[in-house]
Amino acid sequence: MTPVSVLKILWRHKVSMITVLVLTLVAAAYVFFYAPRSYMASTVYVLVTPRVPTVEEMRTDPALATANSDNPYLRSADSSLITQVMATKLSSTDVVDSLKATGLSPDYTVTLPATTGAGQLVRMEATGSSPQSAITTVEALGQRLVTTLRDAQKVNGADDRYLFTALQIDPPSKATEQFSSRLRSMIVVLIGGVILLFGAVSIARMLEASRAARKIATARPKPASRRRRSEDRDAAPAGSGQDHEREPDISTPVTPRLVEDRKPRKYVAATVHDSPFLMAQHELQDLSFEERGSDVPVKR
Repeated sequence: MTPVSVLKILWRHKVSMITVLVLTLVAAAYVFFYAPRSYMASTVYVLVTPRVPTVEEMRTDPALATANSDNPYLRSADSSLITQVMATKLSSTDVVDSLKATGLSPDYTVTLPATTGAGQLVRMEATGSSPQSAITTVEALGQRLVTTLRDAQKVNGADDRYLFTALQIDPPSKATEQFSSRLRSMIVVLIGGVILLFGAVSIARMLEASRAARKIATARPKPASRRRRSEDRDAAPAGSGQDHEREPDISTPVTPRLVEDRKPRKYVAATVHDSPFLMAQHELQDLSFEERGSDVPVKR
């Protein structure tokens, strides 16, 4: 099927096509202007590495030497380990359930941008149905980062001097509308309208073919029954009693009649009153000898 034939079929059913197109455009316009919208807010935290006291400072201040420095993340050679742990903890189902319980949006992401200096960056983005909902969700995630970071480093009772700290460097001042969400919704509506268009045209073609078949069946004459054809063939014509020839019915088949096979009659020569003529053998038997002019019986 070529594109030209498809266009011809659509134009032949232009009523269905125009109806579906109008409904699709109305639905797409409604989704674009009046459908629920989504807003996104973001914030960035930096995890600052603690300043470890030097040997000279511990000699000067004996209290520093007695402080607990058992922080497992501080002993790691990979400085990004603590940020990876925080991203994993903030993305857990417990955090999602706690946000749902407080009425906040569970749609958020935690990413790790490029690092700078001695700290690590943690970026959090949240999406909500309103600007205030998105901002409140991001702020709740920031507070959750601070408490989770402290609890993870306090596993061995390390002193606060030896803990990583989270500093907010980009507060969520405003939320921006996600235009892509409306665009995706409108594209879904348009795709659904195209599918509905071809479905409506297919149904219209089926109905058209069904009506054409019923019209042909109604216009076709019904065949006469065998009994009626026999009665019409054997019935005598009404009138003054004179025989009228009836035109043969071409539509009804003619049954051939069997012709009786008759044997040829035998003829003999006879003389009746001195006049020879030909007579049939069975007629000659009925004559007397005088009529036949012979004394010899006829042989059969």
